[in-house]
Amino acid sequence: MVASSTERRTRGGSAVAWGCGAASAIAYGLTPTFAAIGYAGGVSPAVLVCLRSLVGAALLFLLAWSTGRLKGVTWKSAVGLCCVCGPLFGIQLLCFFAAVRVTGAQIAVVIVHIYPLFVMALVWMVTRNRINRGQLILAVAMSGGIALVAGAGTSAVALNGAVLALLSAAGYALYLVVGERWVHQVSPVAAGALASLGAGIATGAIAVVDGQSWTFAPSGWGSILFQGLLLMPIGIGCSFIAVRALGSASVALLGLLEPVVGVLAAQVLLGEQLSPPQWAGMAVVLLASAALPFLRSAPVSTY
Repeated sequence: MVASSTERRTRGGSAVAWGCGAASAIAYGLTPTFAAIGYAGGVSPAVLVCLRSLVGAALLFLLAWSTGRLKGVTWKSAVGLCCVCGPLFGIQLLCFFAAVRVTGAQIAVVIVHIYPLFVMALVWMVTRNRINRGQLILAVAMSGGIALVAGAGTSAVALNGAVLALLSAAGYALYLVVGERWVHQVSPVAAGALASLGAGIATGAIAVVDGQSWTFAPSGWGSILFQGLLLMPIGIGCSFIAVRALGSASVALLGLLEPVVGVLAAQVLLGEQLSPPQWAGMAVVLLASAALPFLRSAPVSTY
């Protein structure tokens, strides 16, 4: 039976959406490895986040302006995204990049992916809805997986990096929950531009106050430009395309590619290696993350 043109367009659009979701996950997964390359070039975490964010914001603003997406932005939404969401995003990203510097890209990229648990906790604090028992079980499982990932390495380094990655996960969850009121009022491209601008300004101020150096090797600039001009736009733009077409649950599953890509990229490009217990911990975290989307809409029960 020959498929109709509508069916072919639907399948084609779905394939594009899945491709965009995968591209976004790959871009985000490569980010910690290229952050580590930036560190090797002499870039400090705050300077890296600042310049990366400002480069990405300039590109996103150009895209938003050229497509007319800035016209509907209200001052209230712009201030909220730039002055509230931007600093939150920048600080959590600074914690993440600092974790990469302390403990390597592999451990950091795995641990930060427990942020859905922090989102659940924040939503519960706001709405006081009862928490699904299955979600609590997965939270315990993910905590055990993180203990394996962090505890099986060099103890002091792994612990410091794990704490920074956990702070990053909590900050990202706060950014998502707080920013939800403004994200729905502004186009994704404009919202990304405003949040990136706020992140760049906030982390730039931190770098200046802390006296961090703004001079570094060409490889540091290469890392900044690669992230700001390629990884950020692909990560943000493609994720919004995928969410609109596929829904958040499907995109959340695609997001599990991020730590996998991050671990493999760090192994190939940086020579980082995980021990067998750390691989086991990573598997626990990823499996629990994969199950979370299926429990979000399940009936709740008292515990």
